Order: sequence, then C-alpha cells, then structure tokens
Amino acid sequence: MFASVRRLFNNTIFRLSMIAASLFAFSSLVVLGYIYVATVSVEIINIDNRLKQELDEIEAMYLEKGGDYTNKQIIHRMRPGQGTMYVYVHNNDFTSNIAFKPQLDGEPERGRPFQFVYNATNDTNPNAQAQIHRARARARFMGRTGYILVARDVELIMTTAERVTRALLISIAIALSLGLISGIYVSRRFARRVDAFNKLATDIRAGDLKRRAPRDHSGDELDDLAGHLNEMLDHIDRLMQAMRYAGDSIAHDLRSPLTRLQTRLEGASAAVKDKASRTVLLEASDDASQLLRTFEAVLRIARLETGERREMLVALDPRALLEDIAELYGPSCEEAGHVFRLEIEGKHQLRADRGLLSQAVSNLVENAIKYTPKGGGIILSLRKVKSGRTEISVTDTGPGIPAGDRGRVKERFVRLEESRTAPGSGLGLALVDAVADLHRAQLELSDGNPSEEHPLVGLRAALIFPKFKRS
Repeated sequence: MFASVRRLFNNTIFRLSMIAASLFAFSSLVVLGYIYVATVSVEIINIDNRLKQELDEIEAMYLEKGGDYTNKQIIHRMRPGQGTMYVYVHNNDFTSNIAFKPQLDGEPERGRPFQFVYNATNDTNPNAQAQIHRARARARFMGRTGYILVARDVELIMTTAERVTRALLISIAIALSLGLISGIYVSRRFARRVDAFNKLATDIRAGDLKRRAPRDHSGDELDDLAGHLNEMLDHIDRLMQAMRYAGDSIAHDLRSPLTRLQTRLEGASAAVKDKASRTVLLEASDDASQLLRTFEAVLRIARLETGERREMLVALDPRALLEDIAELYGPSCEEAGHVFRLEIEGKHQLRADRGLLSQAVSNLVENAIKYTPKGGGIILSLRKVKSGRTEISVTDTGPGIPAGDRGRVKERFVRLEESRTAPGSGLGLALVDAVADLHRAQLELSDGNPSEEHPLVGLRAALIFPKFKRS
C-alpha cells in the first residue's frame, strides 16, 4: 500500500494536479476571504465605531448635564425599532431595554468591544418565543457607582460569517478532493502510457527490435512521441538488419579462407623437414586458429546483444551444469597447481540457455585458472542471495582487477596489461557480460577473499540471475 502511495506521489502528473487543486483552493480562500471581510469584518468594525461614538456622546452628556438628564435621554433612545440596546446604572437606578443586567468586574479595556448573548424578543409579535441572539457591546463607567453599556444585535452578521466560513471550508475540501480524484485518474492514465514506453524500451534493449510504441492517434504529445519513436525504431531496425547482413557476409567470406589457411599451414608444417621452419609454420597455424576464435567470439557477442536466442531460454537446474564444469576443469586446476572447490547451497532453478550458460561459466573458470598464480585456490559456487535471486560465482586468489577498471574490462578487446599479461583477445568477459544481459542477469566483479595463505586480493566474478518465475 505504502509503495503504491509513494509511486503515486512520484508521478509528475499527480503532483501537477495537486498543485492545480491547491492553487484553486487558495484562490477560493482569497475570494471567500474577501467576501468575509466585505460582509462581516467591515460591518463589525462599523458597529464598534458607532458604539464608541454613541458612548462618547452619552459621556459628554453626562459630564455636561448630569446623570438624571442622561437617564431621560437614554430612555428616549430606547424606542422600539431603534436597534440599539442600553444598560444605564446611576445612583442605584437601573435603566435597560435588555432582559438582564450584565455584571462588569471593573472597567472594560478602553476601546475594546466585547460580545454577549441575550434573549431577543420580537417587537412585531410580543407573543413569539424569545430567541438567543449575540450582541456586540462597549461599556464605560460613569462616576464612581454607575456605568453605561451600549450594544447592538449582530446575530444576522455572525450567522452570515458562519455561513461564509462553512462555505469556505467546504469549497476548499471539495477543491482538494476533486483535485485528488482527478490527479489519481489522470496520473494513472498517463502512467499507463508511460509504462508502455518503459516496457518498449526494456524490450528493445533486450533485443526485440520488432516492438513498437502503441498509438491512439489522438494527436496529443504522447501520440506524437510514439510516432517519432516508431520511426526511429524502424530506422534502427533497418540499420541492424544491414549490419547483421554485413556480419554474416563477412563471416561467410572470411571464415572459409581462414580455415583453409590454417589447414594448409598445418599440412605444410608436417611436410617440412626443417625444425625451425616447422615451428614457424605451426605458430602461424596457431595465429590463424586464434583469428578464427576471435572472429567467432565477436560474431557470437553481436548475436547475443541482439537478443536472438532469448526465446530459447528454458527452466533448468544449474547444479548439474556446474558439476559437469567442475568435473571438466578439476584436472586442469590440479595440473596448474591450484586447489579447486565446488560449493552448492540449496536448490535452485533458472530460466537459461544451457549452452550459453555453460560457455559463460567456463570462461570465468578459464580466466581464474589462467591468472591465478601456482598454489592458489579457485571456488565455483552456487547460492541464493537477496530477494530470492540465484548467484553463480567464481572466486580466485589471483591479482584481481582494480575497482576503477571493473566496468571497462567488460568491453570488447580490453585487457589490463599491468596485472594480466597472459595471452588472450580480451573478449572473455565481454562474452560473459553479453550472456548475462541475454538472461537479464548481472555480471558483478568484486574483490576475492585474501588470506595469509593467499595474500593477493583475488577476483570474485558473479552472475546474479533474477528470481525464477514459472511461466
């Protein structure tokens, strides 16, 4: 579940949709906030100002003409329909058009309005039930024992404020919800099309040059991109076919002359009496044989890189294959003075081409035999690694490969003369890497296991295969 959520938030379209929804919610907040200020805040401020102005008038009246006169004027102002509420206390006299007497503990903060609730009656229908309303008020002391409170009913304004606030919250929630839903829908639809491109790239990289990007002919950007990709793949396919034809032609034209040259050199060496001449002819025959092997290796790597044999991969148990290789190369290791050991842990199953896998592992074992000093050790192992993947590795006690060169040695014709001076074409690891790529496996090169007995770094070459899935 968390992985799905993480993929969703990593989707560019989903993030853009959420940004658009957030911008819409913010714009709604700004618009409704302006409406709130225009309909509520401004009106409340105007009421507070009018209350203060009336308090100032009453206070001036009290100071000029006394409390009794002020009381009469307040009673005069309490006529029905006026909309202003008063509470006037003077010399223990109480005058009010509110149904209760507020308790004021000390003088209210100067210029600070406050709010209270009261039972409001209907002036047009005295028999109607009173309702609880909110009122905005200011109060001020008059003399030592009296005070004046002036208030106005703000129930309608506060109800409007609550409606605006509720509308604001609901609109933001709707905007974000619709943005989330539309983001999920659009991102999943977009992701399906992008996944199709990714699948196309994976299949093309695997060698299936006949695959093409799906099109819906809508004329949008992705459809245009699919069209351009298909045109590019058509061009690449034509080039690959031309290159394959050229390679096959070269193979046909050169393999036969090289084979005839090798045969004639071997025949000439047998007929020559002179020992020095025979040696030269045999060396020339070996060179011709090496040319043939190098040429065949290059062609094999090229065919592997096109993925021609991927459809021939079948389920197999690599144990028997490794046991055959161990039996084949065990005597060669003993002859070279090496200790050879086969280690197999658990049961395994791979989807592989037996011949190619045998060729790749044999190349790794031959390299280990070739480059490990006399008295060294070679281990061929089969085990499980993380996520259920299978690893076939060959570990030796030779000079190893510097970490900075481990990627380069997988290329064709690359040899590290500083550490490996034995003869060779530099195609062994390139062929192994091509076989690994055909099997969707990885060729990893790392340090071996140096010890007091074998102090050299050594090399560990591992083929790591994906987890086996039954078809």
